[in-house]
Amino acid sequence: MKTYDVKVTRDGRWWMIEIPEVDGLTQARRLDEVETMARELIAVTLDVPLSEVVVSVSGIEVEGQDVLATKALVDELRTRAKEAEEMASVLTREFAASLTAANVPVRDVSRVLGVSHQRVSQIVHSSTKAEALTLARALLEAKEKGEADLVVRLEPGRIPQVVEIKTAKKRPAVSKTPAKR
Repeated sequence: MKTYDVKVTRDGRWWMIEIPEVDGLTQARRLDEVETMARELIAVTLDVPLSEVVVSVSGIEVEGQDVLATKALVDELRTRAKEAEEMASVLTREFAASLTAANVPVRDVSRVLGVSHQRVSQIVHSSTKAEALTLARALLEAKEKGEADLVVRLEPGRIPQVVEIKTAKKRPAVSKTPAKR
């Protein structure tokens, strides 16, 4: 079975369907009719059964804009937004659990996260205690060491992992007496 390339362009109220391999042109009112109309034109032109005709829409254009390319971009952005939302959800859950494990009051955690204290309780109870304690220990260790940056690895579909705690180097005390020469 041969697959025929189809190009679709909007023209007024119609979708114009171009099939270069058979030098054919047909039209459809809606995009969901494009495949059927193209297959029927190819089958009639080549005198082959409709069941033997396969089409592939390689382009859809509206006023010079490539609809398929824009759709692919939108799909990619939606996928990335979903992954970011999932990572934010996991991080929020683990952060809330770690704060409560470090004896931070639920109302204070709710203030930090910008959600109700009831939601914090729900979030905390949905996380596992071992994961929360790991993050809580890392946060407490960072606090004990003074100024520190917590480096967390965020990967789609995985629980955030503490990679390292970078302690800021304290600047040496500046002497107020002038140095002797």
